Amino acid sequence: MDLEYSTIALLFPAIPLMFLVYGNTSAGIGARLREILEKVLQDDVADDVRQRLRGEAVYLSKRLTLLRLAQMFSGLTFLINIGCVFSIYAGEQVLAHALFACAVAVMMTSITTYLVEISLSVKAVHTVMNKIK
Repeated sequence: MDLEYSTIALLFPAIPLMFLVYGNTSAGIGARLREILEKVLQDDVADDVRQRLRGEAVYLSKRLTLLRLAQMFSGLTFLINIGCVFSIYAGEQVLAHALFACAVAVMMTSITTYLVEISLSVKAVHTVMNKIK
């Protein structure tokens, strides 16, 4: 079976959407980290509140690290997919097949990394909800 441009084109719309989702989530976490920094730097913050904010910052930092990894995998998917397009152009079907399989695998890794980040987020929401109850 020969790969064609239309097959490879299946991945192209998904990659920018992944960047958009990851970027928006990343921006939200960054905004919250800046809020925490401002609160921690205030002199009138109680020690227990300061400690809680530091814990939240560590947690958000872990989430941000996972998001950056997911973004890097998305970028790598994009590059590999472009390499696949070039391989088809050059008539190198074996290489195109290998690159397409690799692009799909790296995209799955990106999505899996994002799912881990989502699970961390959900655990944090459950913790907050338990405190509210």
